[in-house]
Amino acid sequence: MLAITLLLPLAQVAMVMAAPASDANTNVARGDSGCYSYANPDCGIDGTYCLCANGNFYLFNHATESCNPPWAYVTNSEASLPGSHC
Repeated sequence: MLAITLLLPLAQVAMVMAAPASDANTNVARGDSGCYSYANPDCGIDGTYCLCANGNFYLFNHATESCNPPWAYVTNSEASLPGSHC
């Protein structure tokens, strides 16, 4: 009886821990930076940058070929990107 009393709560904890967290924010869980790749060659912007949810531009991460995570801060406006003439 003592073994059942000890094992039952442990089994319940194990089942809860194994269940997926359906209400968890999946963007944060996978490390999503909230940034996406941005290029505008029509305005003279040479290369690809990361435009993030906060409105700032960062260097594109060529190691991961994505913006997760972005690299160094560049500017907070498209007009300030190198080569921009729009």
